[in-house]
Amino acid sequence: MKKMLKMTVSVTWLSSALLILSACAVSPKSERPSWIDTPTHHQAVGSCGTHALGRYKQQECAMSRARLELAARKGVEISAVSVMTESATNLSSQSTLNGKVEQQVNNTIKTRLVDSYHDKAQDIIWVLLEEN
Repeated sequence: MKKMLKMTVSVTWLSSALLILSACAVSPKSERPSWIDTPTHHQAVGSCGTHALGRYKQQECAMSRARLELAARKGVEISAVSVMTESATNLSSQSTLNGKVEQQVNNTIKTRLVDSYHDKAQDIIWVLLEEN
């Protein structure tokens, strides 16, 4: 009887351990939207990695890159330069971001945000803009 009980406990423990291990092995897979790789002709995709000034600025950066792509297709010249400086001492650190945008517009391009996707594993925001 004791041998049967020990075997039942061992089988129960083994099956529980296998169940837990199989649950740990299955990781949720984030599916990238198809529009990231295949936007339509009137759409542009922009992306931006981790931004020093937070998530809002990260999305603005991605939108700016998508707008630059749409503008380049139309022959609008836009140049953007961002300079980030960081300094650190033993007691404190400081980050400064200076941006300068120069554009020569011969045409007006109106865009709207269609979709966005945040890849949490790599901390990249992707945006899909479309011409109006």
